[in-house]
Amino acid sequence: MPSKFLNLIESTTQRMTNGGILVGDRVELVSGYKSKDSFKALPETVQKYISDMFENSDLNKKVINIKTDMPSRAPGNADNRGTAFSADVAVELTVGLYDNQNAVTIPLDLLEVPADFHNSLEFGRSKVPDSVRYDNKVQIEPKEIDEEELTPENGVNPRMTQQGDSLKVADLYLPKKNTAIPSKPVQNPQPGPIDVGDTSIYIGGSPVGG
Repeated sequence: MPSKFLNLIESTTQRMTNGGILVGDRVELVSGYKSKDSFKALPETVQKYISDMFENSDLNKKVINIKTDMPSRAPGNADNRGTAFSADVAVELTVGLYDNQNAVTIPLDLLEVPADFHNSLEFGRSKVPDSVRYDNKVQIEPKEIDEEELTPENGVNPRMTQQGDSLKVADLYLPKKNTAIPSKPVQNPQPGPIDVGDTSIYIGGSPVGG
């Protein structure tokens, strides 16, 4: 009786069997990359594109794909693995968001993984470029303030709400004393039973008791 199960043979791609770089790594250009033969073999437009990507922007550059120089369409073909690799590199616009449409293929010998990337275990925690840093105005150590201090003059921008035709400071606090609401009881101008009149016009028929 033939078996109902198939034998699956799986393998994992290791860093040192993939040219030393894996998908998701943050990469930089090696020192003296312009003097390497692999860089000189690239078209001039690609050379300029690579130089501008790494030199004119401090955003992180991430590897989004790794491929061999002579890939095969057959998944199990040994030509899909080898010793000569290229990497598709894209700019990381923000954590996990890559500019895939403007990625560029770079020979792997032109790239290196920074030492701080390995040391920091940077999966999901990319280095924050200086160009996207800003002064954070969050008060790390909050302090108690009185309600009277919540004014623009004291450097505090209170919450504003639309009141009538203009913006006014919203009242965000519960009252500390009872609010007297002006009112007076309804006075019956005719003490005693109220004459409801002829009810036949409401219920159809003769008046009650008639």
